[in-house]
Amino acid sequence: MSQSNIIKSIDGAVVTLQFNRADKKNAITADMYQLLADGLNDANKDPSVKLVKIIGADNAFCAGNDLSDFLKNPPHEDDNPVWQFLFALDAFEKPLIAGVNGPAVGIGTTLLLHCDLVAASSSAVFALPFTALGLSPEAASSLLIPKQCGLKKATEWLMLGERFNAAEAEKFGLINCALETPEQVSEQIEKWQAKLLKLPFESVMATRKLLRQVDDGNVKARMTQEGDIFKRLLKSDAAQAAFQAFLNR
Repeated sequence: MSQSNIIKSIDGAVVTLQFNRADKKNAITADMYQLLADGLNDANKDPSVKLVKIIGADNAFCAGNDLSDFLKNPPHEDDNPVWQFLFALDAFEKPLIAGVNGPAVGIGTTLLLHCDLVAASSSAVFALPFTALGLSPEAASSLLIPKQCGLKKATEWLMLGERFNAAEAEKFGLINCALETPEQVSEQIEKWQAKLLKLPFESVMATRKLLRQVDDGNVKARMTQEGDIFKRLLKSDAAQAAFQAFLNR
């Protein structure tokens, strides 16, 4: 895998996928989406892999889509890397851990809905600016945020696009724990990793499947439904104007 904007590392039974585009606060391009999708799919099929970690840097997790690249590679078809990554998240069967520092915008927040354990530092800033961009939610967030965090809070985050911090994310169940520093986030991830690796893998897998069984089929169906709406809105005058205003600011 490329060692440029996504770094894939393997340490025994653990695969780490790290955003590595610090100059753009880890904003995602189409190539990065594809690398993330491939990383998850490969780990899912590899019997030696027991868990995957998704991390960013100490000052940024993921600032969402790189809008310039997004306009050059719009996700109009299901084989686009954007949808491939989302479907890979839904299909992933093993423990998925994330550590968040700094901006977590758009997909930088919604991908966390598919993780089992998430730690974030006080520098984390979450935002879901879909409506401001003339778009609609993705990653089954319109299903999972109301379920995990409550309908009223989902309305604030998804409809109004209100920003929120790690303390609020923990309070409403988006993440497991809010910590002070990036170092503490790394330490917490390591603790979770060590504990999971000591447990019988079949038991961990069975428990994860049971916990998510209620959503079997629903998540991908909602991703597809959201995707159809997202693709339509992406072509709208409002979305195009919002993108240009963002790029020209």
